[in-house]
Amino acid sequence: MKRLWLIPVMALALYADVTGKWTGTVDVQDPSNGDKISTRVRAELTQKAGAVTGKIGRAQDEQLEQIRDGKLTGKTLTFEVMPEEAASPMKFTLTVVSDDRIEGDLNGAIDVGKISGKVVLTRAK
Repeated sequence: MKRLWLIPVMALALYADVTGKWTGTVDVQDPSNGDKISTRVRAELTQKAGAVTGKIGRAQDEQLEQIRDGKLTGKTLTFEVMPEEAASPMKFTLTVVSDDRIEGDLNGAIDVGKISGKVVLTRAK
């Protein structure tokens, strides 16, 4: 009976909240020539239970792209974005590393081929 208090504490340890503003980078290899491209990005996320909505895009862009099918399962955040220049949705599979850091991968395609990259986001202060 004394150990029952551990259950809510352990559940809190597995819970992540991604609501807020985030900034970071997306690093990809250009499929046409292999050059590494690093792009500054920003995101605005809203989480309600396991559903995540919001927007993400280049830091300098006025309009950000709408996130689709956003889900947070444990510490794994997945969503898609369909920018105009993409030939297929950009699929993000990220891990909530800490309260202020999310990192992982993105995969999709642009007119010159498949594209994949690394994503690192930190919570904006």
